[in-house]
Amino acid sequence: NVWVDWLGHLHLKVNEQDGKWSCAEIYSKEKLGYGRYKIVVDSQLGDLDPNLVFGFFTWNPEDFKSLANSEIDIEFSRWGYPLAPRVLHYSVHPVSLQKLFLERFQSSNSNPKNWNGLSSHIIEWRDTSISFYSYRGDEEELLEEFHFSNVNPPRVKGKQGEFSDPVTIPQPGDHTQARLNFWIFGDNESPLYGADGEVIIRSFSYEAY
Repeated sequence: NVWVDWLGHLHLKVNEQDGKWSCAEIYSKEKLGYGRYKIVVDSQLGDLDPNLVFGFFTWNPEDFKSLANSEIDIEFSRWGYPLAPRVLHYSVHPVSLQKLFLERFQSSNSNPKNWNGLSSHIIEWRDTSISFYSYRGDEEELLEEFHFSNVNPPRVKGKQGEFSDPVTIPQPGDHTQARLNFWIFGDNESPLYGADGEVIIRSFSYEAY
């Protein structure tokens, strides 16, 4: 499900193996923190199977209580709805607790076809703000952006009956990683149309702030 081709491009796949569907996730070995995170993708992100999700995000598996997992996301999905008009989503966790915190996410109104072919996506993470940018090509034409700052109220994250401390801007912790994943949404056991899915990442870069 994960390999690098002879051009140095990373491939992530969702495919069927021995009668079961398998997904892909990778993460950085080094601890990362505030900075500029960027991926360049060469794939049909606007035409992903409705049951599939491609994510580019930060995550800390050790700090749920104190920092709500330090999670910041760029995701592509129709979340199981074939006719959903939006495929690109930005979010700053915590995003919901019985209700959505509307100020903490944005779904792009841009044409999903804009994300077919070469596109680049950036997270700029500072201690006072988080900015997201999505471009056609490698930063050639800015098509979408979202800005979140510390003027927003703190929110709490819930998980299996436990709750995090209130968080406004997620902070990096001792185990914060950059992650990429490609997976099947919700309780679905396979892609809606039964075909393999693939995302190709040309590059990933990180510049510390």
